[in-house]
Amino acid sequence: MTDGWPSGGRGTGPLTPGTADRAAKRAEERANGREQRAKERLAASEQRSESRAAQRDLQSQERERARESRRIEEDGRIKARLDAPPTNDVEALKISKRRRSGALARSGEETKKERDTRGYTTIVDPKRIRTLADRGASLAALAGAFGISVEEVEAALLETASEI
Repeated sequence: MTDGWPSGGRGTGPLTPGTADRAAKRAEERANGREQRAKERLAASEQRSESRAAQRDLQSQERERARESRRIEEDGRIKARLDAPPTNDVEALKISKRRRSGALARSGEETKKERDTRGYTTIVDPKRIRTLADRGASLAALAGAFGISVEEVEAALLETASEI
């Protein structure tokens, strides 16, 4: 009767001649295979790294060429605008200013609009006037900012001087 093992139920028994040599040879072949696969993986990894580096260089050169062409195109547009006669002083001022980005460059429309401040009221606070004067604001500037006379600013400053 056998126990299901290839030895036929005889146990390990004595090794047949050359079994140790075959095992050693198989172990050496496996080690050589592992080394070969490791070398292949290393070579593939180096190849991927080199191809990625070459691809990055190519993309960088493409971006630089595109940047240079945009710069040349924009310089041409600026030169054409400067050479064209301005229709009015506002346009001449816009031409003299060099704008490369922003809303005006994207849309071609001026986005700043004059704000209607007729309904705004400025609260005249003597302490605020004193703070601004301490920071170096002149009497005329304070009067203009608060919409009052210079005499009223002086009075406010005298009023707050007694509180200090």
